[in-house]
Amino acid sequence: MDNITSRIRDMYEQFPYPAGRPANRIGNDVELALSYQNRRPESTTARQVLDAGCGRGIGILGSATLQPEVHFLGVDINRVAIAEAENAARQRGLGNVRFLESDLMQLDGINAPPDGFDIIHSSGVIHHLSAPEVGLTKLSEVLAPHGVINLMVYAKHGRTPLIQTADAIDLLLPQDMPLKDKVMPARAVAALAKHHVLAGTMFEKTFEVNDVEFVDRLLNVNETSYDIPKLWEVLEAAGLRFLRWGEPKDWAPANLLPEGHLRQWVENLSEFDQFRFIELIYRPTTLELLVCKADNELRTDLKPEDIDSTIFELNPEIVISTGVRQTQAGQRVEKLDFTLRGLDPESLASGPFASALLVLKDRQGSTLGRDLVSALQTIGTSTPDSNAIIMEMVRREILYRPWCR
Repeated sequence: MDNITSRIRDMYEQFPYPAGRPANRIGNDVELALSYQNRRPESTTARQVLDAGCGRGIGILGSATLQPEVHFLGVDINRVAIAEAENAARQRGLGNVRFLESDLMQLDGINAPPDGFDIIHSSGVIHHLSAPEVGLTKLSEVLAPHGVINLMVYAKHGRTPLIQTADAIDLLLPQDMPLKDKVMPARAVAALAKHHVLAGTMFEKTFEVNDVEFVDRLLNVNETSYDIPKLWEVLEAAGLRFLRWGEPKDWAPANLLPEGHLRQWVENLSEFDQFRFIELIYRPTTLELLVCKADNELRTDLKPEDIDSTIFELNPEIVISTGVRQTQAGQRVEKLDFTLRGLDPESLASGPFASALLVLKDRQGSTLGRDLVSALQTIGTSTPDSNAIIMEMVRREILYRPWCR
């Protein structure tokens, strides 16, 4: 373990990250993540997930609870956090999750599945490594050919005010000052920055957050923030490629820009340059994306002629709510909303699309396309209309196509 890694471990063992309780996080459903890429998984055994830098297990414990058929391995250099996560797993009676102390730049002690891990989660970790490119390369080596890495790193442009505040604290405080003694004077700097460099940003009230979050933001001993060109460069060096954003709407000109010349100009750019433009103008604070092996790619679009033989499921990240009125003639649905990945609710007016979503809401598990068409026909939807509705639901990610085993 190099000196920087050792210092990072000392910091996080003093302030185990993150604070909070286990929760189901957006982007953690295994079958959904696998459905985005274009290679059919060959193995018929249980899916294998690696949480690379699991910390206190906040994410992995929630995922293991909701996906008992999946095997999870959480690794971290933080011995305090690993012990806490193991204890939490025992208390919850989770037999499908285990934890291991391991350096991501070495992956010592990890016995990867023969075909590699199906999914690797690495959220807010790679950018703290002393050599991020080495860590990503190691993860690529244990990723299955069809595998997906759910990655989050800090974004340079959106975090610039926070970086400037941290630099000011570094100027003020001696490098050899004990970390716990830095918190009070650093909070004073953050309180001042609230009215200046942090004003109007999401980090404005950093001086008020708990000590664990505060140290992670402003007293971290090592971090690298990325812009898109630099991140793409590191991914390529590791044998990986961009698959899709965790939230595509945040990067879609049609969703961000009003109709007109500006949107047309942006849409005429290459996809890569569209991303760069959006990054520079909207300044996200994190880059959250799915990546895959360099020889894999985004899954091909569904074709109408393939609907009958395709397996569909309702997106596990969707929440559907209905407003029902009790009448003498029985129940009448007067309102139908759905929320995808925690975004703003979308309301559907009464009609074939809304009726189809009501049918889907009560179906459990996978459904073959031809059976789904038959179900929609029972509510008076013609075959062509049923096919059109299914295509639109896939486009809007209400339905997804799991890879059948």
